[in-house]
Order: sequence, then C-alpha cells, then structure tokens
Amino acid sequence: MTDWQIIKQHLVKNDKRLACLIASFGQPTFLSQRAFEPNLFDQLINSIISQQLSTKVARTLKNRLYRLLESTEFVPSALSEMETDVLRSCGLSYAKSSSIQSIAKVLTNNPTYLSDLADKENHEITTTLTQLKGVGTWTAQMFQMFALNRLDVFAPGDAGLMKGIRIIYFQNKPPTTGAVEKVTAKWKPYRSIGSWYMWQVANTR
Repeated sequence: MTDWQIIKQHLVKNDKRLACLIASFGQPTFLSQRAFEPNLFDQLINSIISQQLSTKVARTLKNRLYRLLESTEFVPSALSEMETDVLRSCGLSYAKSSSIQSIAKVLTNNPTYLSDLADKENHEITTTLTQLKGVGTWTAQMFQMFALNRLDVFAPGDAGLMKGIRIIYFQNKPPTTGAVEKVTAKWKPYRSIGSWYMWQVANTR
C-alpha cells in the first residue's frame, strides 16, 4: 500500500467523523508535495507572514514580497540586505518585517541552521526555532508540518483548526482541552493529516 492508503486506513478505522471528511475532501494536498525537497527558509518565512492572518491575505503579502524580490522563493541573502521599511511597504507589520530581517541574517551566517533540525524531535525543533526573533510555538509547529513533513503535529493554538474541531465534534461549542485531546488522540500518529481536514472544514463553513 502507498503511504496515503496506510494513513487513510488508520484514520477511517479510528474516527468515523473524520472518515466522512476524507471521503469529501480526498487526499491532503500537502502529502503529494512531500516528494519535493522544500526550501526550508522559504517555508519558515511563509509561516511568519501567515501569523494571525487569513490564507487569502497571507498569500497576497507573500506574492507582493516575491515580486519585490523578483523571485519565486525567499532566500536569506536577499532578505537580510533589505531594509525594514521596504519590507513594510509590502503590507507587513513592523514586527514581522523586523523578524524576517533578523532571521535572514541568522541564516546567512549559519546556512545549515534549519536543515540541522531534520533529525531532531518535535519538541527540540520548537525549542530551537522559538529562539529566533518572531517565531513562536505556532510558527514552529507549522514549520514541522509543512517544511519538515512531520505527520504527527497538532497546533491547539491555531484558530482555524480549532474552528473545524468545534464544528465537527462539538456542535460548534467551545470544547475543553481534555475533550480536544480525546478527539485528536484518535488521529495519532497522523495528527497533521487530521488537522488538514479541520482546516478544510473551517474554510468552507
């Protein structure tokens, strides 16, 4: 069986509500992208830009910055030389602009900073990344999920994810932490996949 077939079999068996979403939305798009080696710096900067923004707004800001750089991906050397005011002209907040510039300088001086994380445990990655300016737990979790392709990441601080969980499992009422943990325990070791379906629900309802 393929990786997806194994994952699907596990989730369908353990969570009937999630099984219905799998039937509706199909295979998560980011699974098919795992075959390609990602630009880790680009992924991290994308996560920073996306903090507390809708997918649509974040995409708009990313594309503005790509156009400014005349590139289709972010690289440390280009962003480290860019003034904060120039970054802000793309619509980024001062805090995000300052963080991006700071992180770009770190990566310019230490090119393997992110690739060195590949063999670490999730909690170690979070500890390392949150030492960077502007990187919190949520950003570190998104990096693990979409850049390092970790399949068992859950970000309880993500508003869209929690919205999906409320709708599907709790009749759109705020659940307790324990109740959420009970739901997501059924997804292990594929909580990243379960999370993707919750985002689809949040974006369509």
